[in-house]
Amino acid sequence: MLASPEGRRQHLPWVNDIQARLKGVDLRPLRAVIPPSGYIPDFLTPPPGTAPASLTAELEAVRATAPEDFVQEVAWMTADTGTPPAWRAGAASLHRQMLAGPERAIGRLTDQLHTYWRLALEPYWRRLQRELHHDIRSRMHIMEGSGAASVFSSLHERVGWDGSRLSVHSTYEFHNKLDGQGIVLVPSIFCGSEVLTMLPPLQSMVVYPRPGVADVWRRGSTERPSPLAALVGRARASVIESLVMPASTGELAAEMDCTPGAISQHIGVLRDCNIVVSQRVGRRVIHSLTETGEAILRSAAAG
Repeated sequence: MLASPEGRRQHLPWVNDIQARLKGVDLRPLRAVIPPSGYIPDFLTPPPGTAPASLTAELEAVRATAPEDFVQEVAWMTADTGTPPAWRAGAASLHRQMLAGPERAIGRLTDQLHTYWRLALEPYWRRLQRELHHDIRSRMHIMEGSGAASVFSSLHERVGWDGSRLSVHSTYEFHNKLDGQGIVLVPSIFCGSEVLTMLPPLQSMVVYPRPGVADVWRRGSTERPSPLAALVGRARASVIESLVMPASTGELAAEMDCTPGAISQHIGVLRDCNIVVSQRVGRRVIHSLTETGEAILRSAAAG
């Protein structure tokens, strides 16, 4: 998004904040593998597994990129006519260094991804993750009621489904049989109007824009009256709304800027009302919404 100024308008609250955070941080190598348009090397976006992965695990997947794969993908990017010529010319010296020393380049880029995450994404991550999980849950409800075809047809105008074949309108030409491997659907806050694809031999993946991304920043910057707050009080309404994405007591306390003890009291009441369920995962207790809690949240949002 930062490399494509024409798409920034709907993200201005975020852009204005992180440009100040990133001032003085040299991210030129990372920018040299993320063109404003055209092919972006696949090693930067490892497809998600069946279980949620930590940031550390995601970064280690990038760090474990085979040097020969790195060289192939960077070379493909530099030869892609879909990337702007001026951008290729400006990054040419960095590309030569990367191709000459892929192991060092992989390590440096992984470290820069971590720096970028810490400055630009981590402060907003709970909000972004909540919005993405809300989109996923909404599409799961569509699938339960109307089947997979309704989900595919609602992803984006560039995505089509004819009952046996999924097509994505793109400047690239590629055909592949899934042979039972399936497709991972990934909502994105930042892909703009693009629909991005990951192709074999990696897990097939379609990244689509989450609708209404401008509202993500508006919801974070304005106070809107909540019908849930009128029903259960502002604090418990905030807990319910935050648990669109399962969280621990500590995470909820940090997000809501209150004590863990207060969160525990609210969780206890909501659990007694069958709105929240708690489950131990390793050393943490994770809270999530029950079906009743999700129904209450959907009804309040619809209202």
